[in-house]
Amino acid sequence: MSMRVQERAIPNGVILELAGDLTYANREQFKAAVEAVHQRGIRRLLLDMANVRFIDSSGLGLLALVAQRFKLTQGQVGLLNPQAYVREIMALANIPSLIPIYKSEQEALAVSGKAA
Repeated sequence: MSMRVQERAIPNGVILELAGDLTYANREQFKAAVEAVHQRGIRRLLLDMANVRFIDSSGLGLLALVAQRFKLTQGQVGLLNPQAYVREIMALANIPSLIPIYKSEQEALAVSGKAA
């Protein structure tokens, strides 16, 4: 399945709403969307994972790379509401130690508001 990425502005950042599978086959769509955000100098990125049904090792690697890239420019990346299966895969890969996972957009915005 392909991946759809929609961008939505939030205070001090952007949410990328992802739908589909975050896999090797769809990596270019994801990378292009993240790169477009990064090139504009946006330092707060939230990835809405609610509609991501599956993530493979390539997708996990991309998440780690995105987190590292934003951290190098004093930016922040967060994950919103991943489905149980996706959350379990991310936990096995230790992604929560790199990227905070939030249950809701409101929770993520409240945390980012305190950090800003």
